[in-house]
Amino acid sequence: MANVLIVLTGALVRLTGSGLGCPTWPSCTDDSFVTTPEMGVHGVVEFGNRVLGIVVGLVTLALVVAVARHRARPPKSLPLAVGVLVGVGLQGLIGGLSVRRALAPEIVAVHFLTSMVLVAALVVLVDLLGRPDAVSRPPANLRVRLGVGALPVALTAVMVLGTLVTGSGPHAGDENARRFGFDPADLTAAHVLAVVVMVGLQLGTAVLVRSLAAVALLALSIVQGVIGSVQEALALPVPLVAAHVVTAAVIVAATAHLVVRTFRS
Repeated sequence: MANVLIVLTGALVRLTGSGLGCPTWPSCTDDSFVTTPEMGVHGVVEFGNRVLGIVVGLVTLALVVAVARHRARPPKSLPLAVGVLVGVGLQGLIGGLSVRRALAPEIVAVHFLTSMVLVAALVVLVDLLGRPDAVSRPPANLRVRLGVGALPVALTAVMVLGTLVTGSGPHAGDENARRFGFDPADLTAAHVLAVVVMVGLQLGTAVLVRSLAAVALLALSIVQGVIGSVQEALALPVPLVAAHVVTAAVIVAATAHLVVRTFRS
């Protein structure tokens, strides 16, 4: 939940034009670690996101300690928890680099995609801890194995194309931030095509697996598609773009849940 929340606040930083609300890093300004009245709302939004990042780091550290102290923990759970903690720290560095590089779109894209990896990793960790006796066992049905295994690949393509669309359009986080320079319309068409392929895979998987997790994932993706279509038609209003970003994180979690439930029994 904390990682999804920071995805939302990170999106709001970009959508409100607050990406350089704190123009340097790790301090907010050259003279102050925290935001100052002179920084205005943009400084509050950007610094608030940084504070939440610290909170996420502390929560993740507490998770690592709890897993380490859990004597009956599955063997892979502690390395995965430590990996998530390292990833959260890396996220802070990437975020700082994005500020120092004036919100370069490629760094911002990596920042978002890393968050998605962390969300997926945490879902796997929760499953490991919640089902310690489950073992890795691919499904006997080849179509199920291929279909579910293809879902993360299709989702990755959708996410990468989505970041390229974002990096070529408005809502850059600052009006002077550099853009990729690609044609947003062409990238949007490629993104939509990738979404159609992904939803098709999800539909086929839902028919084969017939589980609540598969149906929920399909439903979430359809909702996400509707949000994406409406936001495009309405010229990317901030509330819908924020909802689109948060729903993307939820879809990543739902996909990871379905995959780990299918391949661990």
